[in-house]
Amino acid sequence: MISRTLIRIKAFKELYSRIATENTDTAPAEKELMLSLEKTLQLYCLMALLPAALVPVAEDKISQQNRKFKPDFSVIELNRKFIANPLSAMVKADSAFCNFCTNLGIGWANLETPLKSIYSAMVSSDWFKKYLEIESPRMEDAVALFSRVYSETVLSSEILEDALEGECIWWADDLDYVVSVIQKNIKFMAKAGHIDPPALFDKPEDEIFARKLVGCVLLEYDDLAETVSSYMSNWDVSRVVQSDILIAAMGLAEAKTFKDIPFKVTIDEYVDIAKHFSTPKSYSFVNGLLNAILKDLYSQGKITKNPAGLVGGF
Repeated sequence: MISRTLIRIKAFKELYSRIATENTDTAPAEKELMLSLEKTLQLYCLMALLPAALVPVAEDKISQQNRKFKPDFSVIELNRKFIANPLSAMVKADSAFCNFCTNLGIGWANLETPLKSIYSAMVSSDWFKKYLEIESPRMEDAVALFSRVYSETVLSSEILEDALEGECIWWADDLDYVVSVIQKNIKFMAKAGHIDPPALFDKPEDEIFARKLVGCVLLEYDDLAETVSSYMSNWDVSRVVQSDILIAAMGLAEAKTFKDIPFKVTIDEYVDIAKHFSTPKSYSFVNGLLNAILKDLYSQGKITKNPAGLVGGF
């Protein structure tokens, strides 16, 4: 479930805080990184439960109307039609996945306010009104509906963002990634008729990658930073931010340590991190710096690559 792109981002954040405080002990850094990744998996489970979690909100709306002297039957019908949607029914009936979430301690019980906010935003949207116009909604209609819920309601909810941050310090930052994974998987879940309890890593090599990346950067950071600095003669060193040196050092460490990862993949990944987590000009700086370092060290035989690691490379 966890991509290497996310591993690199979380590793960068963990390394940045530790290097800034000169705390280079690898064991706690690896432990913190793994905990952060596990929390991402838990957030994925929480968001996958959303279709089922919204059903009690709709049921409560019906109960409120039924208690009124003059109930609004259009509101009752709206909520009944939502309750009957096949995707919510599938998630609710998926005992294996629901039990998996329960065992992780994951659920919406402490998030009633953002849940109601999501529901209110959903039912007031034009795309939800179009869903109601479908006489007998099929699974693909429900999938289309919840794709909009995730992309247009979940991601824009400040109430949800604040609540997630209160539940877990990593969750608000991970929401975009988790929603993108769910958006990619939702059709396959619906077609299968169940949600596979996710594994933290798709391949054992990904866990090895996560641990080794953090470990080798911390253990060798002074040497890595010195190498990076030695290639900065064409730049004003006083204006280079520390995050750029770390990003370049991570790229250098990855290129040296993981011989099957192409140079181009490594460079592109760390340039992207610079775009999102450093200054506006950092991506150009990191791109030029890593290209210069890796080409030079490869030509000198100081970095070697397996054939797979040269695809699209030097």
